[in-house]
Amino acid sequence: MNKQMTMKVFFVLSFLVLAGTANVKGQYAISGIVRDAAELPLAGANVFIKGQFDGAATDAEGRFQFETALNGEQVLVATFLGYEMQEKRITIDQALTQANFELRVTPGKIGDVIITAGLFEAGDQKKSITLNPLDIVTTPSAEGDIYGALMALPGTAVVGEDGRLFVRGGDGYESKTFVDGLLSKKPYSSSMPDLPSRGRFSPFLFTGTTFSTGGYSAEYGQALSSALILNTNSFPEKTQTELSFLSVGQGINQTFRDSNSSLSVGANYFNLGPYYRLVPQKNEINLPPRELALTMSARQLLKNQHMVKVFSTFSRSQFGLDFPNTTRPGTMAKLSIDNRNSYTNVTHSGELKSGWFIKSGMALTVDDNRLDLQYFKVDELNQNLQGKISARKQLSGGLKLVMGIEETLNRFRQDYYETETGFSNQSQFHDLGSALFSEMEWQPLGRVATRVGLRGEHSSLLDKSQWALRLSAAYKLSAYGQVSAAYGNFYQTPEEPLLRFTSRLDFEQANHYILNYQWERNNRVVRLETYLKDYSSLVVYNKEEFWNPEYYNNSGSGYSKGFELFYRDQQSIRFLDFWVSYSYLESERKYRDYPEKATPPFAPTHSFSFVGKYWLNAITTQLGLSTTIASGRPYHNPNKAGFMNSFTPNYSNVSINCSHLRTIWGKSTIIYFSVSNVLGRQNVFGHRYADQPDSNGVYQGYPVTPEASRFYLAGIFVTI
Repeated sequence: MNKQMTMKVFFVLSFLVLAGTANVKGQYAISGIVRDAAELPLAGANVFIKGQFDGAATDAEGRFQFETALNGEQVLVATFLGYEMQEKRITIDQALTQANFELRVTPGKIGDVIITAGLFEAGDQKKSITLNPLDIVTTPSAEGDIYGALMALPGTAVVGEDGRLFVRGGDGYESKTFVDGLLSKKPYSSSMPDLPSRGRFSPFLFTGTTFSTGGYSAEYGQALSSALILNTNSFPEKTQTELSFLSVGQGINQTFRDSNSSLSVGANYFNLGPYYRLVPQKNEINLPPRELALTMSARQLLKNQHMVKVFSTFSRSQFGLDFPNTTRPGTMAKLSIDNRNSYTNVTHSGELKSGWFIKSGMALTVDDNRLDLQYFKVDELNQNLQGKISARKQLSGGLKLVMGIEETLNRFRQDYYETETGFSNQSQFHDLGSALFSEMEWQPLGRVATRVGLRGEHSSLLDKSQWALRLSAAYKLSAYGQVSAAYGNFYQTPEEPLLRFTSRLDFEQANHYILNYQWERNNRVVRLETYLKDYSSLVVYNKEEFWNPEYYNNSGSGYSKGFELFYRDQQSIRFLDFWVSYSYLESERKYRDYPEKATPPFAPTHSFSFVGKYWLNAITTQLGLSTTIASGRPYHNPNKAGFMNSFTPNYSNVSINCSHLRTIWGKSTIIYFSVSNVLGRQNVFGHRYADQPDSNGVYQGYPVTPEASRFYLAGIFVTI
């Protein structure tokens, strides 16, 4: 059975099995307010029915409301960081049940100490630095992309011709994405040369986001620079249908929900053909981008509050254009791409009677990428299967222990074929990666928190093993400010395009040193962070004979260092939420085909971002503006002496959007419009040059620029 048929059968069976459990019952509403002893509202407090997943977080005014299918006598629980938990017995026997809470500060505490070095966490208690789904969608420059929104945070660089995350002078392959703790091997869409990719996942699929720019937990490995940790939604609030009508496509999502199970299935189709007819592109488009994406998410609550979660996506995308041919200057080559990608993630979690919280799961990525570059064809198949189990327990004396193991099987195959000569070649390998980790968190004093982790990794392909140490600590200076520090060893198996030539390589390595200060009060947060990242054992090879395994070794090295500033304010001006970030970066490395150590083209020295969102209450409309400015990036000009001897002009982008909420025919509706690069600045990302000089000894070249000066997006989102 081929992969496409397998995916169809999987979706159908999952729907038939799980939809049978989604018996929708009558819904009851529970609402109220959570305040402290001074009767001030507590924003971000959690309120839920004890022993169930029905609940909500309070808004800026301390108010909450949620629906439940339960009735009769229940126990309602309210929790907030730094305050004592409170339980209240209620009787649900009417359409709306009211319950208010007054929480008291935990005696002897000035608030929990949370290690923040290198981390941007999205949790209920850290809303001042949260990028929740609404933040991502309403960040104008992000265009609804998770990775695009993260580029408005410090530590990231806008690499407009690529689209992946480039963090603190690290290459795009050094950043990894994890969904519910498991690796997503191909989180980005496939793209053409000099055209940016996008994230494959919708931000509305996730409730929690942790973006680590360094020094992350020993639970995660195989990433030299950063880890993006996404947590899928728990139970949806209710059964509903969501429709989207965009200028570039349409989508539908159906959610079923009862007290113990839920199922969401969705389909989206995108076709930019009509858009390109209205907005001409730089290159001739012979096959406009089109994609069909399917999503399924299921939840089942078992006995003793154990839960099984299933998350699965499948997409097929196609795109073709005429692209300048650097091997034959002055001519164009017809390029096309046909990509099929699937990702399935299944997890089980629950607490044992012994007090251990166990989480286990498996994730499978299958990516089939077919490139037709007119003069040669490349077919790549990447299959990645990961299994993982972890255990966590809160011990006495403020001690928490986490330990686990994981196995990752990675298979890669590339078929290469030259149309003119008939030459063909196949490269394939598989690698079994084994890892174990243990981490201990200890809060010996009310103001101090420490974390010590150890991770061991082994690669069957490299026949190498490594141990990585992770250390971090935080000290609470006051009720509002703290300092934290982190150190860690990080190892990564070389990329597949390198391993197809030889496996006689070692792990690449980076050591992180991070110092952080954070101040937070009244929905305002200030973060200052400085870091040093030391690279070693980077893979190098000879550019002229890149196919020769004799020239491959791990003699490369490099460094990145800098400091960052982040400020977010949701309080000073009513209805205005904004943040500002600035990054200073020094980075050099010798790796891949670099003849000498140099600043790579993805490491601008200065980066600045501003994101602002203003709510017009009278007309239920939010206006958004984002600005990104970055210094020029280096590139190599073969017509000049030296290496990485030129710089692009400074990068600048101003984007705007508008979201209008209203009710149409009794249905909740959002009308959305955005324009990226509204000023039409012609940003230059670098230059491409011919492989050989012309008769005058000059390498002909052209600037790498966006396909169009602006991108327009309009949409209507309806909830039924």
